[in-house]
Amino acid sequence: MASSIPSDPPPELSLPPFSRLLHSDFYLPLLFYFALFRLAALFVQTFLWQGYQGFKQYRLHNLSICLLHSCLSGGWAFSFFCTHTRVMFEETIHWYEPWAAHLPIMSIAYFLNDSIDMAQHEISRWTAELFLHHAASIIAFLFAVLPHKFVPYAYWALLMEMNSIFLHIRSMMQISGASTSRPSLYSIVKILNIGTFIIFRFAVQGWQIRWGYSTWGIIHSCYTCIALGGGIMFLTINSILFYRILSSDGFLGEKLATNAGSARDEQTFVKAIATEEKKKKSN
Repeated sequence: MASSIPSDPPPELSLPPFSRLLHSDFYLPLLFYFALFRLAALFVQTFLWQGYQGFKQYRLHNLSICLLHSCLSGGWAFSFFCTHTRVMFEETIHWYEPWAAHLPIMSIAYFLNDSIDMAQHEISRWTAELFLHHAASIIAFLFAVLPHKFVPYAYWALLMEMNSIFLHIRSMMQISGASTSRPSLYSIVKILNIGTFIIFRFAVQGWQIRWGYSTWGIIHSCYTCIALGGGIMFLTINSILFYRILSSDGFLGEKLATNAGSARDEQTFVKAIATEEKKKKSN
């Protein structure tokens, strides 16, 4: 009687094949998108926001690239949701097409680019939160791209970038002074930011956490941990961010208006000025 050769478990029941990090269908698109974001950053630094100086100019440059990524990834994910709705809800584990993997790969390239940019220009408690966010996002996307599974789940996560569009515009208007010079437009942006935050962050994360719980015992525990643990972590981060936004924009009343949304820029800007003054005195 011939002995049967045990077959390998399906990808969703195994750890991701990290050897695919060295496959050209992963690293070539990653390098391509990384180069595009670096070139976009060079264009922004050369031609945009020339009337601003120092830390404010850096933040406007950085936010311009953030906005570019949000428009690309959020628009792509939302278009996919509209055209592949059944896939998003019913084939979250198994659906895969090589072209679809480019969206999470592009976002990995963006998060790497943004991390390098922050490390070069700003180290603070605010960026520590963003470094954690970027690292967790990269891990989650790698665990979708490498096994050729869970790509629709990555698209669910990137739906949150639809809100980031208005979140970044809001910050840019605050820093540039447009929130004061164009108050009517700023009020519309604030309302759109709150509305899309509830829909594309809280509602999406609620679905992700429910989906993660429903897959318990069906997929490898590492994927369940990412879906549940990552979902809960991002829900906590976004809840704190939502409170800061509500406070800063006056939705919780004057007493709780803390300017939390612009505190990062104001505090770091003050530190940057103090550092420059120390350098001048030492010289």
